[in-house]
Amino acid sequence: MRNLIKYYYKLEPLEIHQKKDFYTFNVENKNYKLFEANIEDIERAYKLALEFYSNGLYSNHPLKTAMNTWQVAYNQKLYHLVEYDKSMEELININKIVYFQKSIEHYQFNNLLNTSNWGLLWSKKMDYFEYQMNQFGIKYPMIRETFAYYIGLAEMGIALFNTYYNENYPLIVSHKRIRKKSDLYDIYDPFNMVKDLKVRDISEYFKSMYLEKDVYKDIIDYLNNEALSKYEKIMFYIRMFYPSFYFDVFEKITDGNLNEKDLEKIIKKTENYDTLLKKIYNHLSNEIEMPIMWVN
Repeated sequence: MRNLIKYYYKLEPLEIHQKKDFYTFNVENKNYKLFEANIEDIERAYKLALEFYSNGLYSNHPLKTAMNTWQVAYNQKLYHLVEYDKSMEELININKIVYFQKSIEHYQFNNLLNTSNWGLLWSKKMDYFEYQMNQFGIKYPMIRETFAYYIGLAEMGIALFNTYYNENYPLIVSHKRIRKKSDLYDIYDPFNMVKDLKVRDISEYFKSMYLEKDVYKDIIDYLNNEALSKYEKIMFYIRMFYPSFYFDVFEKITDGNLNEKDLEKIIKKTENYDTLLKKIYNHLSNEIEMPIMWVN
């Protein structure tokens, strides 16, 4: 790997750190990440990074090789190199997500995928998950016993989304996925950016925190203190119905990257998630008209 980096990028790192499926290193106080990427994503990310720079905004920086190519081959995979600031290694929190959103909300960006039709995207995911269940359900009894509940939650989210979705509502730069353990690199990564409602990132952050702590107070603080429209508050609630914390683990188990026992922590908190959704519903019902769905 060191020889590859030296030859293609004219960089000579003293240490190279492998983390899962990517590599990081430092040269002369500059930080780099080498990871697998396809050419379409690279070209889109580069154009988006240029849009950020032209507006005086920071973005991680896609780099070409010394041969003026975007990719290098290593172990039968194609890798791409990005340069990023050292400060990007800091873990995020709600305030950092909100700060990013406010810093970019008045800018228009052309090179973003629109992911705001959650109903369509979730429906495709449900078809895939049900196919996986038909293929592997017998092999994983814990998944077989819990799958219907989480599919039911997602289907409720799809039904609510299709009822309330406004395709003309203003969107901002959001992210494919933001988690509790995400760092600033993920926030300022043009490969991770999409166009969506601003409640997308926050809701995913809260869902990833759910398994670790009681997030209800943090959610209410966010809903009370941020300038959200009635539509955004309803869409935040709807987004909470998609149990990404379950389906992320489901995919890793069926792909052979996790043991089924990793679901135990999630399953133990199933009843609590129902309670969380009801409490959010009751809170929002005090200020906006909500769909009739929970009976106290």
